[in-house]
Amino acid sequence: MAEARVWPELVGRAGEMSRIEAAIADGNRLVLIDGEPGVGKTRLLEYLVDHAQAAGRTVLAGGATEFERLVPFGMYVDAFTRLSDAAPGTLAEAALRTLLSAGEADQLDRYHTYRGIRALLAHVADGHGAVLALDDLHWADAPSLELTEFLLRRPPAAGLLLAIACRSSMIPPAVYDAVARQDPRVIRLSLGPLDEDAAAALVPPGVDAGRRRLMYRVSGGNPLFLRALLDAGDTTLAELADGRPGATLALEQTLLAVLRRELDRLSPVARRAAHAAAVAGELASLVVISHVAELDAPAAASAVDELCRQGLGTLAGARFAFRHPLVRAAAYDTSGAGWRVAAHARVADYLRRTDGSLALLAHHTERCAEPGDERAARTLGDAGIAYLNSAPATAVRLLREALRVLPERDDLVPYRGQLLTGLARGTGVMGSLAESRRLLHEVIHLPHEVASVAVAFSSVVSRMLGRLDEARALVSAQIRRAGQDRRVRAQLLLELAAVAMLRADPEGARLHAREALGLVSWAADPELGAAAYAIQALACLQDGDLAAARAHSKRAGWLMDSASDTTLVPHVELVAPLSWSEICLQRPTAAERHLARGIDLATMSGRSYAMPYLLISQAQLKARAGRLTEAIEIAEHAAAASEYIRSSETLAMARCVMLLPVLWRDGVQPAMALADRLAADRPGSAWWQAMAYVAVAQVRLAGRAEPGYPLPSVLTRDTDVERLAVQSIRAGADGDVGAALARSAAAVEAAGDLPYQLGIAYDARARALSGRDDLAGAVAAAQIATERFAESGAVVERGLAHQFLATVHSRMGDVASCHDEIGRAKAAYKESGADWLAGQLARVERRLAARGPRQAARETTLTARERQVAELVSQGLTNREVAERLQVSQKTVETHVARIFSKYDVRSRVALARRLASP
Repeated sequence: MAEARVWPELVGRAGEMSRIEAAIADGNRLVLIDGEPGVGKTRLLEYLVDHAQAAGRTVLAGGATEFERLVPFGMYVDAFTRLSDAAPGTLAEAALRTLLSAGEADQLDRYHTYRGIRALLAHVADGHGAVLALDDLHWADAPSLELTEFLLRRPPAAGLLLAIACRSSMIPPAVYDAVARQDPRVIRLSLGPLDEDAAAALVPPGVDAGRRRLMYRVSGGNPLFLRALLDAGDTTLAELADGRPGATLALEQTLLAVLRRELDRLSPVARRAAHAAAVAGELASLVVISHVAELDAPAAASAVDELCRQGLGTLAGARFAFRHPLVRAAAYDTSGAGWRVAAHARVADYLRRTDGSLALLAHHTERCAEPGDERAARTLGDAGIAYLNSAPATAVRLLREALRVLPERDDLVPYRGQLLTGLARGTGVMGSLAESRRLLHEVIHLPHEVASVAVAFSSVVSRMLGRLDEARALVSAQIRRAGQDRRVRAQLLLELAAVAMLRADPEGARLHAREALGLVSWAADPELGAAAYAIQALACLQDGDLAAARAHSKRAGWLMDSASDTTLVPHVELVAPLSWSEICLQRPTAAERHLARGIDLATMSGRSYAMPYLLISQAQLKARAGRLTEAIEIAEHAAAASEYIRSSETLAMARCVMLLPVLWRDGVQPAMALADRLAADRPGSAWWQAMAYVAVAQVRLAGRAEPGYPLPSVLTRDTDVERLAVQSIRAGADGDVGAALARSAAAVEAAGDLPYQLGIAYDARARALSGRDDLAGAVAAAQIATERFAESGAVVERGLAHQFLATVHSRMGDVASCHDEIGRAKAAYKESGADWLAGQLARVERRLAARGPRQAARETTLTARERQVAELVSQGLTNREVAERLQVSQKTVETHVARIFSKYDVRSRVALARRLASP
């Protein structure tokens, strides 16, 4: 029976082996090997590795296990450790130090790490090519899985083959998507059961044919199950073959029972060594097994030799590895719960003595820590704080455990506050803002050195919940407390400046930002300098100081570009105000670059709370450029992210930037429904209330509805132009030509030299002049609007201006110009995907076409009653007053007014009065 425990050849897999050989020869990008447990995925991956090495490829091989799922980057540490052992002094050692650096002073920046690993793999693959083989990816820790997905989305080099083995039911989405795209460079090898002839080759010759057929039937052609059933009794086989309910579970239990019996046949010393190796996992060298099993070196070596002879595992160098994860699981489960706790403690002790990885130390400490153990609490707490940037979910779990274990002593209060602050940041980063806020309020009354960090993040949380007064009060009170160092005070001042900006207090925002700049060095803290200048740029925009806004925005961008990913990650949400200023100041390329970096960093660092701000800015950028479908999708993503973290403030902001794209693409009905939701749940900040006012007003104008949204009590200059423009258009629609002209003139005055704002202002001016029947003036103003919109890249707004020009030219009888402008509007709507506007334009085009030829023959003779109504209307009487004077219904008057306007081709009462007064 001993020969059955030797690794079998790959019987029945000739087709798969041939495709693997071709993949290595052809330079394929991805090979996915999937199947059920025990079907031979690992063995086929080993064949791929062996063949790649024989072909001269550099191979990095790592695997995940069920027991180390909570150790960040575990499978990549495994891969680079093996590469470093095989080729000491290579770049692999640098990568290994980076992956294990979570416990060092500088926190691990995942995005920076991912890019570094990709660059290293490109370097390794240069020349003869390389293979990165990852076994049991379904057990991977979250950062390892994210790194794998990063490498799939952004392959490092044509010479790298990524080979993955995982269970069919647990294929990660990014891997599945790569296969589903049907890229010819991607191969999927789905391993099914062996056929009966292939399975027979795995059974020793001495087994009779009847038992062999029964074993095949029970195992279903699964090689691992087949080998395990070699020791099963005939009665057990017969019961399993009956197909009774629960047979699959019974088979799994039988398999584990068989594996336990293999362990039971070991000598007591070898069994203890197996238990020690199961607890130690990737650390299971002869020295560690000796320490954990409490055996002397010769006894440990002899015990490991016995494990290898019995086929339970193999030695690779000094490291013992079980032949299959299920064998390790059986050894771990049979070791005894109490013994396991002590064994984990011995592994932790070994790691402390050898200055081992903090990741593995925390993993083992977590499994043996008792309440009151300060050393264990500090291990878990330090690891949790270190993981806040790299693995927030792991950080939250470790920090909770550290707080459970930490003794209740007065001298540990500062450290407890540090752990609570880290836990609050972790829960906030993961989206639980309310829980984060609750935890932070436990910390803000502690000594200032602990409380300051908590207050700064608590203000961020309060901002996202729309509680600006609370945020300002918290930060203001903390700033007044003595003792903060200069950098901490600068961070608090920047938070206060951000709150002031949202409250539409540009003077306060500039004051606090300038004070923060005086406390830190740009060179030492480029990210803080970038934040200060970005806030100042927005404050200057709010004040209408465009020259200063440009200078501050450019300086902020330069500092942001000079900041490393590591230093920028904790402040990544501040990319949003910088990009917003760049959008407003007509610097879309810079805004796009900064937003792409910020979103990548927020994604890779798991900073859920920062994502809505970044996505809202990105949606605004896409909307301004006329990429409506992208703008809507991004804004919907921002809204979903806001709902996930329960941020009412960013949810309202996301709806605000979504309004006009939805109107232009989908029409009045969905836009009005969205506007009603925004009106019901308005932003808490005065600045965003002003922007929401403009967006809702434009939608309700399109739907011919009343404004329905109150004008904010506090206004800033950066929203003046759009507010005055929409008020001008509203006044014109209501027949108040004087107010329309006055507000449009004010909008032109307020626009400064910004092309987009000038386009908005001159478009409103053109419509007001048209209402006064100054058609030549309307054409001149509308042409300026189209030029400014073209200069700013505002595709949809340019189309709307061209459409208006077509209407004016039609009124002037210029059929050729009308046709040209309609063509330009059509092109703009098609380019931007403004489907609803395109449909509206088609109807306008038909109406103008029907009107044009008959324009000269228009009936201008009024009936006697129409003449009476026209004269009373021109005197300033309302429809109701005219109805009372003539003793008719108001509806009758409205019908007469409509006919009069049509006959005289006017659109306002003022224009009608002029027409009646003209000879």
